[in-house]
Amino acid sequence: MYPQTHFLFSYFVALIFVKFGIINFKTAFFVALVGLLIDTDHYITFIFKYKKTDFKSAWNKAVKGLYRGRSFIHYKIGFVLATMIIVLLFFTNKNLFWIFSIGYYSHMFLDYAHLNILKIREKMTIKEFGITERINKFEILLDIFLVIGIILLVL
Repeated sequence: MYPQTHFLFSYFVALIFVKFGIINFKTAFFVALVGLLIDTDHYITFIFKYKKTDFKSAWNKAVKGLYRGRSFIHYKIGFVLATMIIVLLFFTNKNLFWIFSIGYYSHMFLDYAHLNILKIREKMTIKEFGITERINKFEILLDIFLVIGIILLVL
């Protein structure tokens, strides 16, 4: 999934927690940031692998399928380590617990759940500022529904 989808989905899930009075809107925004920033591991892995810091190159190589830079946080060991840290946060700082637990687990859910039950396979290519995005039309549809859901939850 692309960054905007991770941000929107994490924010949507966090807003459900806001509706139940568990967290506030400010915390929900930080949840969305964590859900988005987890993917910085792709860029960091790119830097170590290619010894370059060119963000456009890293992005475009990933979009074209020439590079897949997931680090350990996207695999079982990372899941276990993140869960251990989140459990510690539960006992030390409830606000950070909610931020990191909702952000991380919503991100991982999107990465591993196969939500495209409609089997929409067509992709759109968007090029802006030297960055290419080959986004599945299902993901665009999901983003639209997430925006609608966010608006409904905020009202």
